[in-house]
Amino acid sequence: MATPESPLTQNSGAGAGAGPVTSATEVFTRDFTTDDITDLRHDLRRHAAAAGLHDDALDDFVAAVNELVTNAVRHGGGHGSLRLTLDGDTLIADVSDRGEGFAGELPVTAGPPAADVPGGRGILLARRLTDTLLISDGPDGVTVTVTRCLTAPMTTPPST
Repeated sequence: MATPESPLTQNSGAGAGAGPVTSATEVFTRDFTTDDITDLRHDLRRHAAAAGLHDDALDDFVAAVNELVTNAVRHGGGHGSLRLTLDGDTLIADVSDRGEGFAGELPVTAGPPAADVPGGRGILLARRLTDTLLISDGPDGVTVTVTRCLTAPMTTPPST
């Protein structure tokens, strides 16, 4: 499954009203299923660290993306795709699925659900652990994009 380009790095063309021109570089991309979540989390951590995230920022970003990957598997048909890009000093993760999307309104994440309610915390955690969170819900599925500013310049990318 191809991962759609992030709404944050899309360039709709030149001219008036065009989106910002970016120099986003793809760092890592991978399709996944339930069986891939642990390996994907380790790969994500390696690539995010090589891109410049460290310490708590790295831990938070990996935890946030892992929540989104888990949501994609659980609610998006059992599989999805992750695309990690670097745009200047910002690391961008797009987690996409081909599920039916949200029934009705997009989830509001002002606060956690009641303690006795199972689930419902993934998007809230992802929002709190990253700099930005954007949800794109459409007929082809859902893409959730999170960003984090880097804590150090990129080193040599890890081998895949």
